[in-house]
Amino acid sequence: MLQLEMYLLESKAGAIVCVLLALFFLGTWPAILTLLERRGRLPQHTYLYYSLTNFLAALFIAFTVGEIGKSTPSEPNFLAQLAQDNWPSVLFAMGGGVVLSLGNLASQYAFAFVGLSITEVITASITVVIGIN
Repeated sequence: MLQLEMYLLESKAGAIVCVLLALFFLGTWPAILTLLERRGRLPQHTYLYYSLTNFLAALFIAFTVGEIGKSTPSEPNFLAQLAQDNWPSVLFAMGGGVVLSLGNLASQYAFAFVGLSITEVITASITVVIGIN
């Protein structure tokens, strides 16, 4: 049986490639949302689909990539971590979800007041700057 291990970036070049890919994908959001809005979709509905897709992608990644490799005490896999009683980590993750939801809500209000093209560029830029630091 083939035993897979999780891939870890060990070079600056790999990290830069990942950042450039993130910039590319973040930069395509305004164009995609503008196209959908021109076809009659409301930005709020598009964002609802985005939230649902984001949740399902997180589940998929957790149960596939999170299960790669052996579960050891020093490097547990996803299901082993779910069974642990680690309330500080759980509360930290819940707090992150609340902050993410508030950011999504602020983005929806920004769509209504400023417009799609400006909001997505500023949101993506802030995401990259905070994510890299």
